[in-house]
Amino acid sequence: MDSDFSLLEALVPDVLKILRQRYLVLEQIALHAPIGRRSVAQHLGLSERNIRTETEYLSQLGLIETKSFGMFLTEKGEKTLKDAGPLIDRLFNAGETEVALAKKLGIDRTLIVPGNADLQDRVYEEMGEKLSSALNLLLPLGHSIVTILGGAALAKSAKYLSPDLANNRQLEFVPGRGALGENVETQSNTIVQEMAAKTSGTYKTLYLPEQVSADAYKSLIRESSIADVLQDISQSDAVIHGIGLAQEMAQRRGYDSIKLSRLREKKAVTECFGCFFDENGKVVDRITQVGLQFENLYKIPHIFAFACGARKAKAIKAYMPNAPHQTWLITDEGASNMILKGK
Repeated sequence: MDSDFSLLEALVPDVLKILRQRYLVLEQIALHAPIGRRSVAQHLGLSERNIRTETEYLSQLGLIETKSFGMFLTEKGEKTLKDAGPLIDRLFNAGETEVALAKKLGIDRTLIVPGNADLQDRVYEEMGEKLSSALNLLLPLGHSIVTILGGAALAKSAKYLSPDLANNRQLEFVPGRGALGENVETQSNTIVQEMAAKTSGTYKTLYLPEQVSADAYKSLIRESSIADVLQDISQSDAVIHGIGLAQEMAQRRGYDSIKLSRLREKKAVTECFGCFFDENGKVVDRITQVGLQFENLYKIPHIFAFACGARKAKAIKAYMPNAPHQTWLITDEGASNMILKGK
């Protein structure tokens, strides 16, 4: 069976992507019926045009019905969705633990590699390979823009992307934020260069301070070179980001002792996209940064959160209430076991 699907994918490269997408559309309609196309598009991070095409086809197959008050599954659609579940899980290698973790975090999918990155460096190689496989599955053929936000885990895993990603694709990697002041090796500017080299792709850079004043931000985004990168970010097919520990990220961003103390008083646990979150996912502090804004994340079709190690478990759990549903978490057993145990 698996060899048959491998052959089918070789002949029709988008077949698994289409299969998964139609399954997710059916799933969203089942969960929220009656529901309109716009709401389905928002839940899945896809365009309304894309959803219109898919729902018209599903309607022709007799799997859904559309009324003035919204869409819902037919009896045939309900049976098809139920029967397809185990097949989808097997095709996309979702083990029981991965399914359980995704359900607990309220996101589309998790990919878990063996080990604990806090103790074993080999974890980064396997996470890089998982990321490569996921990108190969989800990215469209032709030109694709992938936005990268820096981080130590992603920096260590970037070199394990497969050259096969370039098959029938022209990949462009862009940094999702400024970078001056960080360790050069973990900057998004460095990572996009590594990923482009591995996949015969192109890249752009964003050399400017990540944290700026509100007035400086308004001025900088009008600069042509910066506006060009920001335009690409807004048109991204995928975003790959890390999940940081609040105190560590605040120190890297130059917080003084007073600001660090205030952050502790607010019980900040994690940081993503310049936002600091407490253990309940509430934003307790924020910096003005040039690049991808947290509010625009929901418009990106594919999102990969990249974090590993048992020490990151609380940070991952704290961020996830804010993660768009289309997020895939790539992590390790060290973090996933801690989250599932409620620690």
